[in-house]
Amino acid sequence: LREMERKNTELAIAAEIQRSFLPDTIAQVEHFDIAAKSIMAREVGGDFFDVIPFEVVHMGKDRLGILIADVSGKGIPAALFMALSRIVVRVNATWHQQQAADAIRDANAIITADSKAGMFVTLFYGILNAQDRTLTYVNAGHNPPLICHGADGTFSELPATGMAMGAVQDAEYFSRNVAFLPGDVMVLYTDGITEAENARYEMFGEGRLREAIAGARMLAAEATIAAILESVQGFTGSTPQSDDITLIVIRNL
Repeated sequence: LREMERKNTELAIAAEIQRSFLPDTIAQVEHFDIAAKSIMAREVGGDFFDVIPFEVVHMGKDRLGILIADVSGKGIPAALFMALSRIVVRVNATWHQQQAADAIRDANAIITADSKAGMFVTLFYGILNAQDRTLTYVNAGHNPPLICHGADGTFSELPATGMAMGAVQDAEYFSRNVAFLPGDVMVLYTDGITEAENARYEMFGEGRLREAIAGARMLAAEATIAAILESVQGFTGSTPQSDDITLIVIRNL
């Protein structure tokens, strides 16, 4: 019993440390409303997000780094790999500043060299520019973020521009640029959303996610997250959460 109590105490400490990695408040830039939330399936997990204010590295207060990622596996191994990945990506993002592809390329080289257990991480990293309302992004094998366009409610995706990090040392990554129009809503998510199951082993899926986003596209970013999570909860019912869930919503005002 004492050994179990000791392990539970250590796990609680690990969970608290991991929570401290996530931003307490979400930095904002002009013209955009940004919110984020992460819900772990266990005490610790492999999902993480970050919002990097580049004002502290002299890129200006009109730019933000946006990051969402999902480490393979669950529990403590995923949490340790998450901690490594977050630090490496954040350091490279601040070092390379405006060069998103270079940041992810160098971060991948470091992560791959330290990945001895065959783990990998899917990741989406973008630099949001409030001056021209654009996002320069790299998608390293992550679920394509969805943009619900304010003009007509149609959707577009931001597809992969490289493979998951930690798999190949010299993997190549490319950046793309996307423009935001007033009323556009972008939703970044991990597969804990789309792969959430109900009692009949049916998955929530991207179709239901799009419906939830469309129904909430006039709401503030934080309210949009709440609406999506409510839709997932309504679908899964009493079925326990089996995977970490992370969401970032960026609304162009």
